[in-house]
Amino acid sequence: MTVRQRYPSRLPADLHRISQAPLLDEWLLEPDDRAADGAVLTGVISGHPRYPDGSRVTTSTVQQIEDEPANGIGGWAWCYSWGLIRLGACIDLGFSRGVPL
Repeated sequence: MTVRQRYPSRLPADLHRISQAPLLDEWLLEPDDRAADGAVLTGVISGHPRYPDGSRVTTSTVQQIEDEPANGIGGWAWCYSWGLIRLGACIDLGFSRGVPL
């Protein structure tokens, strides 16, 4: 696992519940155009309590992201207002990895 973090911190306390987290598919990490710095995820959500499955969404600022599945845990991200999100297929992993948190 190679976790990218916006600020040094611990892993999310709820990481053991990754299988229950909403799934963001067709995702892309991109600079946050609403703030001076940071990055957000955009993609198609499923399993989220506030959004219908198949909705295209933009998250709040990403605090941590792991896009290399390891040890039986798939890709995931953690955002302040969204909490833990599972990551499905990325539409441009090379671009996403070049975006600073």
